[in-house]
Amino acid sequence: MLSKILSKAECANCRICCSFDSYDIWETPVVTDEIMQRSLQIDPRVRFSDISGARLFRMEREPDRDLYFCPMLDHEKGCLLGSNKPFDCKIWPLRIMRFEGRRVIVLSPVCPTIFSRPIKDIAAAARELAPVIFEQADKTPEMVKPYIEGYIILLVEKGGR
Repeated sequence: MLSKILSKAECANCRICCSFDSYDIWETPVVTDEIMQRSLQIDPRVRFSDISGARLFRMEREPDRDLYFCPMLDHEKGCLLGSNKPFDCKIWPLRIMRFEGRRVIVLSPVCPTIFSRPIKDIAAAARELAPVIFEQADKTPEMVKPYIEGYIILLVEKGGR
């Protein structure tokens, strides 16, 4: 969805969005029933956790490292879900959060590639994607996370929810 500002090649070479430290495991993507079924068809060993009403991929910690990888990441091939990945993954490094009672679209400070782009281009992409992001958040409200300091607010939803 962010192909206007990040190329598939850049994302494929980085894959930081597919790995988590213990401090950012909360960013694990929300998994819908459809994504769960697709994931289990690819690998029946995939497990899920239900946290605060959200279904998330259960990620195993790497031995001797504070690092967790998405179970749908093949380190050679990339995402096994292809274009059918969770919505959170499709919009990353954008996130939707709740700030002072309103939903906001924010920019993750973790993506190393996005910060080589002009902020005006990133904000324009957020504005363009906002209707789709807010619509998905209406369908899957558990994807809306509490605001975390350090995330750049790009857009505030009009009217609030």
